[in-house]
Amino acid sequence: MSLSGFFQSYPGLYMTQAFIHSLVASIVAEIAIKAWNVRDPAVRQKVFLIPVVVPVFLFPLFLLLGPERGSTYFRLGTIFESGRWLGLETLGTHPVMGILVVIFTITSLVFLFQELIPILRHSSESGNPENTVRKVDFPGNPAAGAAMETLPVLPAVFVVEDDDFLIYSTTGKNAAVYVSSSLVSTLTEEELRSAVAHEISHVVRNRHPMLVGAYLLRALMFFNPIVLMEFRRAAQEEEKVCDEFAVSFTRNRRGLVQALRKLYLPPEEPPQPRGRRTRKTASEIEERSHRLNIESRISRLESGEDHDSGTRWLVPAAVTVAAVLINYYIV
Repeated sequence: MSLSGFFQSYPGLYMTQAFIHSLVASIVAEIAIKAWNVRDPAVRQKVFLIPVVVPVFLFPLFLLLGPERGSTYFRLGTIFESGRWLGLETLGTHPVMGILVVIFTITSLVFLFQELIPILRHSSESGNPENTVRKVDFPGNPAAGAAMETLPVLPAVFVVEDDDFLIYSTTGKNAAVYVSSSLVSTLTEEELRSAVAHEISHVVRNRHPMLVGAYLLRALMFFNPIVLMEFRRAAQEEEKVCDEFAVSFTRNRRGLVQALRKLYLPPEEPPQPRGRRTRKTASEIEERSHRLNIESRISRLESGEDHDSGTRWLVPAAVTVAAVLINYYIV
């Protein structure tokens, strides 16, 4: 099948329209967040997930409800007609089609190697009991036991013999929280309780059907770079949501702030002399981005911002309606 033939087929039309629909939804979402000054991470997360969810359904829904969208009369009144751009020909090639193929291919490879393969590897390792043979149940560690005893919700918590600072959770039937012995000996009782409460929040929220459904829909849009970007922004907000969830357990914002500082904010290295400055590597850029995200979480916890319950569903609903109406006139 030729490139032109693919983009005129249903899969090609679906991928193109999904890309455009998610782009429009992303722009609408960003405008809404800034216009309403949305600060609540739970609301922001819902808004960021709209560009992930709506492109999955809009193209087939529009075909079902509005068959006239394919007519010449309707196309004359549209906001944007993708077919005109896709059909542009230069030197015997279709440059817009070629650009989209490159974008979809790169995004698919990123999804494969950065998300799908690590998830499959993690799932296989989680089911292998040999990988956790050096764990010690937390009641055997007095410091960990004292920190955990006041938490109202408690899955299995294990102290793992490790010299690095580690804390993570696993989900599913055998949900558990794992903390390294080095971290237990470094954090205070309040800090350790707050850090474990954050991981427990991930375990509890992982059972939320909205989050599970959102990831499955994100996987269907594996080729879509806008969906990739917005889903990662939603994942960052999930950390802030779990921060608030943890504080509701412990009633101690300062304990979580101090735990985050010790876990993730080592002192920054002094900048290199101007004459020796080198180009930043991808790992350095990622590390800097991670640090900024942690600093944002700390800033929010220290500010003690309140949730605005009035916008919890108003803003996501308004963004959804606007995205659907605008995208209806994009073909």
